[in-house]
Amino acid sequence: MKVVRVQKGMLAAGLAVAIGLTAFRLRPPEDGLLPRIARQLAEFYTAARQEKVYLHLDRPVYGTGETIWFSAYVVDASAHRLDSLNQVLHVDLLSPERQVVARRTLRLQGGRASGDLVISDTLAVGTYVLRAYTNWMRNAGDEFVYSRRLSVWPASPIGPQEPRTAAAPTSAFARARAAAAARPDVQFMPEGGYLVEGLPAVVACKAVDASGRGLDVRGQILNEKNAVVVSAFSSRHAGMGRFAFVPGTGQRYHAHLTLPDGSTADYPLPAVQPSGYTLHVVDGGENFLVEARYRGTGGAPAPGPVQLMTQVRGVVAYPGPRTFTGDAPAAWRMPKKNYPNGIVHFTLFDAQGTPQCERLAFAQNGMAGLRISITPDQPSYGPHAPVQLAVRVTDAAGQPVAANFSLGVSDAGLSALDPNAETIASNLLLTSDLAGYVENPGYYFRSPTAGTALALDDLLLTQGWRRFVWKQVLAGQPPVVRFGPEHDITLVGQVLSEHGNRPVPNSQLTFLQTRPAKNVTTATTDATGRFSFVGFPVVDTALITLQARRSQGGTNVIIRPDAGPDVPAQTLPQLPSLAAAPAGVAAFVRRSRQAQAADLDLHPEKAIRNINLSNVAVTAKRVKVPADDPRRLYGATGGTVVDFTDIPSAQSGLSVLQLLQGRVAGLTITGNPPDMSVQIRGSGTPLFILDGMKVDLDLISTMPATNVESVEVFKGAEAAIFGGSGGAIAIYTKRGDPNYKGNDKAPAPGIAIVKMAGFAEAREFYQPRYNALLTNPPADPRTSTLYWNPLVRTNAKGEADLHFFTADGSGTFQAAAEGLSLNGVPATGSGTLTVKGK
Repeated sequence: MKVVRVQKGMLAAGLAVAIGLTAFRLRPPEDGLLPRIARQLAEFYTAARQEKVYLHLDRPVYGTGETIWFSAYVVDASAHRLDSLNQVLHVDLLSPERQVVARRTLRLQGGRASGDLVISDTLAVGTYVLRAYTNWMRNAGDEFVYSRRLSVWPASPIGPQEPRTAAAPTSAFARARAAAAARPDVQFMPEGGYLVEGLPAVVACKAVDASGRGLDVRGQILNEKNAVVVSAFSSRHAGMGRFAFVPGTGQRYHAHLTLPDGSTADYPLPAVQPSGYTLHVVDGGENFLVEARYRGTGGAPAPGPVQLMTQVRGVVAYPGPRTFTGDAPAAWRMPKKNYPNGIVHFTLFDAQGTPQCERLAFAQNGMAGLRISITPDQPSYGPHAPVQLAVRVTDAAGQPVAANFSLGVSDAGLSALDPNAETIASNLLLTSDLAGYVENPGYYFRSPTAGTALALDDLLLTQGWRRFVWKQVLAGQPPVVRFGPEHDITLVGQVLSEHGNRPVPNSQLTFLQTRPAKNVTTATTDATGRFSFVGFPVVDTALITLQARRSQGGTNVIIRPDAGPDVPAQTLPQLPSLAAAPAGVAAFVRRSRQAQAADLDLHPEKAIRNINLSNVAVTAKRVKVPADDPRRLYGATGGTVVDFTDIPSAQSGLSVLQLLQGRVAGLTITGNPPDMSVQIRGSGTPLFILDGMKVDLDLISTMPATNVESVEVFKGAEAAIFGGSGGAIAIYTKRGDPNYKGNDKAPAPGIAIVKMAGFAEAREFYQPRYNALLTNPPADPRTSTLYWNPLVRTNAKGEADLHFFTADGSGTFQAAAEGLSLNGVPATGSGTLTVKGK
């Protein structure tokens, strides 16, 4: 058996991969099929240099008006060591309607960063999604960005007080769609990929609702004549299970299932192939026992030997080839000790090197990660008492290990609301290498048993691997790179045809930044129409205008700035009412609401933005662009103002220039779009300025008036600041207004206005220091989370001491720590402390 270990590292001249070959016995160098495939796989890992992101949170459950505190770990996807390829991390909070409602851009230092996201008290209650990514990791596909569901309950005293319920669909079409969505999604997946006539098969089943949560089902398997083939089977955990049978010749099969509500439904099984290969893997304790079978057309023998390749994140192991003898399967025994902990990817290759079957399994050699022990210095504490936590990181043998970690101390009852939440171990070893939503990932590692191991195997039979595609690897095709490494804030996007369906290569782009500083540059799109701007100043928020034209000069294009990964269309589960919520939610909401109310009493200005104006008639409005608006080129003012919001025909479909005809003395406009001419007092074509950027007449001539807020016409001496003799026309769009909050998101042809936030300033978690001299301290806002430290490093002995004070309230609190050793091994641990009331 051959073992190939692939590791990734940085060299001064670029990326390199160190490949060491370790064999169980000495043999001459190999130039055969699998060594070649191993080299191709190593080359893929070298070029792809995939990353993973994990966020450790201060607690698993939140309320409106509260803050999510997080610590970020960015690692290479193979060895899980902290990665320095990127220096920019993006963190988004998505609402139940899958809209980005909060966003942070963080500066990474050696793969680490920390930050916070405020859950606005105006947001709806429900299930939110927290996601994090570097732009580079999106090259592997948006399904591999970090994603986690969060329950957000109604804790704000001035926000929504109950979770929203879905409205009943009104139209017949909508009711039909709702009924279809209500039907559970049940899939059947043969082990190895195929059902083949006459060959024993294991088939996995997965039943989920519209939100991806598992459903318990039971039933039978029948053939096309409704004869029973499998008399009974049922799901075990999270809607997953399996059954075994031998498919017959020329048969089609279906499952007759009993669903959770007692109704029944039929679901088809995949079609049976008349010939092909199957692959079967059994966990045999210290070894994986692997069998491959073949059935040829008309009983023909296999066209040569088969070979098995296995790999875990670039650690490749492969035995020698096997030849089928009669009806006997080809068999291998693969020791688990050859693999690091994680998903093992089994691939069966035929004699020509074509992959025929694949199967995932999980290798766990001992603990899933390192142990973090947390010991408080006292058995219990009173309010405002000092606490010292002794933290120690050890391996399975109890030996100390140096590590980076983060630690939060929160209400122990909140952890009980999500006991199977993911950890850094379950994420790095399992869910980060699977496409799609995994329900309760911590279940598989929290208390490992034979039952959880079987459930984990069911998961890997049903959830797909997508980090590489063999066809691409074997063809020697390099990974597609759409995003480069980010070392600073970068604006990327794509220029598309006017209908948004074709990329426009070699498009000429002009970049104009008007805030916080004026900055102008140009670029050209690549063969896929993509562009990138980097290195521009961003203090708080940058206001940027992009103008694009085709290489031939036309402006009939659309600029689509990148808005982050695509949001999955999967429905998010609704939260129950507080009366029907799990035990502990009501108490958590009550404490948080009281704390927020007390804070509003001290800071009433925080509630001003929530005043209801529904019955107030607002009549005053701005009639021109303010003098300090950043879109004013050279700060010029004093032109003749045309307020488009006062002109009803501005909504009629006319162009900007058509609407200006006859409205400004000395301004002459003739022709029809797109062939129009403009003169001011007969002095030639004026300068056109769009949201602070100089543009050409052909762009303005086709611009709809509906996009425009106002226009200023500068004549004679008024235009002297711009130079030239033809005057100037400044056009201010609604989208370009820094305060624009409209719903019109449709891109304007040839132009885009972009607001980009700068790096978020790290806030420190509130940590008061109490002493005997402080006789009447103010109310302590800490209720659910007592302490949060996002960046902790142990000494060489794996030890660290942490200090903080308790707050006003009493109860049991859980200290939870997560982190990584210097070698990329995940570490988790928890402890409890008790706070007694006065």
